Amino acid sequence: MPASGSTTRRRPGNRLPRAACAALLLALAACSGSTDPAPTPASLADRLAAAKQKADDASSIHLVLTSRDVPGDALGVLGAQGVGTHAPAFKGTLTARLSGVQVDVDVVAIDGMLYLKFPFTPGYAKTDPDKYGAPDPATLFSRDQGITALLTATTDLAAADDTREGSEVLQQITGKLPGQQVVRLLHVGLPSQDYDVSYGLSATGELRKATLTGTFFPNSRSTYDVVLDRYGEPVDIQRP
Repeated sequence: MPASGSTTRRRPGNRLPRAACAALLLALAACSGSTDPAPTPASLADRLAAAKQKADDASSIHLVLTSRDVPGDALGVLGAQGVGTHAPAFKGTLTARLSGVQVDVDVVAIDGMLYLKFPFTPGYAKTDPDKYGAPDPATLFSRDQGITALLTATTDLAAADDTREGSEVLQQITGKLPGQQVVRLLHVGLPSQDYDVSYGLSATGELRKATLTGTFFPNSRSTYDVVLDRYGEPVDIQRP
């Protein structure tokens, strides 16, 4: 027996002091919360659906369409810039290659009619877009057939690294688009093929950029970039 008044010492064994245990638990908790889980395809689809709704709710949108790696002999629309509404209607310019010549054409598209003003003409002329193999640019802003319709038609969704577009950092979502959707929108491409697509969403969830890549023209892989901004600015689009 221990002597009277003496203190029995406990063997330390393998137990850590309470303070050390608490510190270890805090460290483990911090590590476990330091990395967000990868978003699921369902949550990515929800983000694209929300971005579509934002664009569809906007009274107007400014658009810049550009192309890359297009063959020199390809005919059709190479780019566009202007403002549109969901009427749908569009006012701006088209860059197109017609009969081997690249031109910038002033355009007003409204009520299913297309008015073009070529550099060598004094005013606008009512024109059938099919005559030039070009899409009606107003359809780019259609809720059912336009750019935003691509968002909910995209499959094989995956999150990608953020990118910068001007002063904004965009969350990237990639996927695949059926060729029929692409051809209906741009009037170029192959309906039987899928196209790679990447969407850039702003911090507020707006669709800021869409990039489509694939075989738009024979024996060539090309890219179309669409930048959307200035949501809801006042615009006035009337027949010329």
